Amino acid sequence: MEIALSWDTKAYTIFFLVFLRMSGFFYIFPLFSRPYCPTQVRIMLALVLAALLAPSTGLDPQVMATGVDWSALVVPAIRELTVGVTIGFAALMILVAGQLAGQYLDLQMGFFTASQIDPVMGGRMPLVGQYLYFVALVTFLGFDGHHVLLSVMRESLNVIPVGAAFSTAGLPHVFHMMSWLFYASLRISIPVMAALFVASVAIGIVGRAMPQLNVFVLGIPLRILVGFTLLVGLVPIYVAFFRETTGEQVGMLFRMLEVW
Repeated sequence: MEIALSWDTKAYTIFFLVFLRMSGFFYIFPLFSRPYCPTQVRIMLALVLAALLAPSTGLDPQVMATGVDWSALVVPAIRELTVGVTIGFAALMILVAGQLAGQYLDLQMGFFTASQIDPVMGGRMPLVGQYLYFVALVTFLGFDGHHVLLSVMRESLNVIPVGAAFSTAGLPHVFHMMSWLFYASLRISIPVMAALFVASVAIGIVGRAMPQLNVFVLGIPLRILVGFTLLVGLVPIYVAFFRETTGEQVGMLFRMLEVW
């Protein structure tokens, strides 16, 4: 069934598509994706943003042409969800970098078997990863990273018109952001891992010099002490690092949207 695209129909179509883009964003956005944020709250936030942004948003000419078959909106709806999820995923990677670095450090510090249930990822989160996650989250919120992402969502409506098709030209940028995740996690964990390696070498030397000393009993608390001391002492550096990486991710996200 085809319906002539009157002003009212056009307005409702724009609102529906913008709402889907905002829904994809809030579905995966770290601050709202945890279970303690009810689904109703996320839906309400998406509705409010869609109501604020839809009046100043245009519809892609291909969708406006002649008439609208509502079954033909399935593909544009999937596209809008994909755009919102991609922007939210880029924000999520800033925090996941700390979690991944924590997995490396937990193995070195002896906390690999001690972990907490992560309701967001549906698995277990290492203790150090939980610590670095909250450092990244507080830094992200402290430097208004959530406001920057909301600005990205608003700008995405201008860069990628509602209902517009996107090409595969943005895929290399998505892969680049994913590879950046491992690079950032290594930058976070390398200073502590280097110190733990030096501590392990020192314990080995002491063990060779004093065979009667129980190196295993001595090594575990020493590595924990060295690791936690550095993790606490490096907090200012981690804060500066997460602030810098937030800007890098936003820049990569804009470049991806420009070619999408």
